[in-house]
Amino acid sequence: EILSRTNLIPYYEHLQVIIISEDVARSGVEDVLDFFVRDQEMRRRVKVFVTSGQAKSILDVKPRTEDFSSMYLAHIPMNSTKNSRMVHEVDLGKIVNYIHQGYDFVLPRVEATKDEIKASGAAVFKKHNMVGWLSELEVEAFKLLINRFLGGVIVTEITEEMADEVTGKGLIVLEVLRTHTKITPLIEGENPSVKIDIKIKGNYAEEVNMHTHGKLHKDFLIKAEKQFAKEVEGLCRKTIKKVQQEFGADIFLFGHAFKTKKPAYWKQVEKDWDVIFPELEVDINVDVDIILTGIIR
Repeated sequence: EILSRTNLIPYYEHLQVIIISEDVARSGVEDVLDFFVRDQEMRRRVKVFVTSGQAKSILDVKPRTEDFSSMYLAHIPMNSTKNSRMVHEVDLGKIVNYIHQGYDFVLPRVEATKDEIKASGAAVFKKHNMVGWLSELEVEAFKLLINRFLGGVIVTEITEEMADEVTGKGLIVLEVLRTHTKITPLIEGENPSVKIDIKIKGNYAEEVNMHTHGKLHKDFLIKAEKQFAKEVEGLCRKTIKKVQQEFGADIFLFGHAFKTKKPAYWKQVEKDWDVIFPELEVDINVDVDIILTGIIR
C-alpha cells in the first residue's frame, strides 16, 4: 500500500520505535507485534512504547534537541543510568520472548507535549494484554525488585530523631551507585512465600531544609541509612501489593524463581499460579550503605 503512494522503497531496518496506544495494548499486542518480528528486515533492537492517547501524537512532536521524534524517543531510555523511574528494557526481541514464554512484563509509558516526549511510568501486561499502569516511583521499586536498577536517586524525609535543626519538610537524597537483589523462594508446608534481600550502596547527595554544613557524624549516617532502607522497603511493599491485588500479573517473575529453584513444587502449582500469586507472602529486607558524603567540609 505504501509503495503505491511513493517512489521510495520502505526499508524497515531504519525503524527506530514502535508506539502502541492504550486501547490497542489492552486488546493485546501479540498480533500487532507479529509482523515486526517475522519480517526479515526488522531489527530485534527496535524500541517499543505505550501511550495513553493516540500513538500518532507522539510522532507528531517536534523535539527541540533532535530532528526526528523517533530518534529522540529511541535515545531517552539511555538515561536510565541516571534516572531510575523509566523502564529501559524495551527491545522488541525481549518483549516477544516474554510473550512466547508466557511471562508477564512491563513496557515504558510515554506522553507528549508540543515539543517534548516524556518517558514516565510503565504499562503492565498480563501475558500479552495490558492490565494497568505503574507510576514513576512504582517503576523505581519494580526495577529494584527485579535487580535491574542501573542508577538514580532515592529521596526520603528526615525524622525528628535524626536532626534537631529541621525547618519544614526536611529531605535527604541518596545517589545510588550499585544495587543487588536476591529473590529466594520458600515453601513451608503447603504455603509458598518469597524472601527478597536488597543491598544498596550510594552517596549522600543532597539535603533540603536541614543543613549539616558538612558535619555528617557517624550516628547521623547510620540513622540516614536506616531511613533510606525504610523508604525503599515501604515503596517495594506497596508496589508488590498493588500489582498483586489490582493486576494479578507476576511482573516480578516470582514464578520463574520457583520454576528454577523449586522445580518439583513448580510442576504441582504451575497451572494454579494465577490464583497463588495474588496471595503470595513476600518478605523484604533492605540494607543501605552510604559510601561518600560529598566534597564539602
